Amino acid sequence: MGTDSLTPIHTQTETSVLQRLFLFLILFGCGLAVLLFGSNTFEILPTNKNLTYNLVVSSILLLASLWFKPNQSFQKYWEITFMFFVASVVYPITWGTAGWKEAIFSWLGVTINTSQGLALDKILQMVFTVAPILILIRIAGFKFGSIYLQRGDLKTGLGIGALVLFNLITSAFLFFGLRFSSIDGILAAFLYGLVFAFANGFLEELWLRAIFLRPLVPHLGVNGSVLLTAIIFASIHAGATYFLPISIPFMLVNTLTLGLACGYLIIKTNSIWGAMLIHAAADFFLFVALLANV
Repeated sequence: MGTDSLTPIHTQTETSVLQRLFLFLILFGCGLAVLLFGSNTFEILPTNKNLTYNLVVSSILLLASLWFKPNQSFQKYWEITFMFFVASVVYPITWGTAGWKEAIFSWLGVTINTSQGLALDKILQMVFTVAPILILIRIAGFKFGSIYLQRGDLKTGLGIGALVLFNLITSAFLFFGLRFSSIDGILAAFLYGLVFAFANGFLEELWLRAIFLRPLVPHLGVNGSVLLTAIIFASIHAGATYFLPISIPFMLVNTLTLGLACGYLIIKTNSIWGAMLIHAAADFFLFVALLANV
């Protein structure tokens, strides 16, 4: 009798693990389909910079989420499917607003290949990314707290984030400060580097991580959810065009570990702000390093 009573528990545990692994792989595929294959920031795959592909993927995800929601068997998957739809909408909107960005740059007389231009481009990218995400979240009936736009444990988040930010700011100038030809160049790198870093840190933590974590946890657990978002985050940075191909493995490790740290901090603090600062710190270091080598 004792043996019989243990058998179903063992089988159920194995099934649960296999189901979770299977779901992990499916969601990983969805993430790549949306964010890597649909990317319009690089062109390494046939589907990159392909508006038709973006629209088809967005349509499929929207229809799937609408079908899942009232369906008793699949209702538990509607929220995560909808979040993938929200993430997918960013690329078509980027296509649609490209002319606006060009007009703004022309009106301000700013060129993209300057520290000021890079910062302005990132601010506009943040606006055109974050605004539709927030609008869609509210239309679907979610509160902003569901995507970690709330105070949470602000003291812990900002404390850890600020320490990492100050460390990498000082590291950037310790290693690269002497490569700038003038004080003006250093000041521009500092000012516009911070603008670029905060804008990119916020938009990527929201778009590539925060919208997914809460709906993923019931299916994959905390560890699985953080790992999945970190792997997807690292994968889409494999197409970074500002590095030599030999540097890609290091970029993958760099972004994977950053994704793991930011994901755990978001869940730990129940807020996006600490992770945003850590992400901004990494981006600031990269911004200064790249400008120092121009």
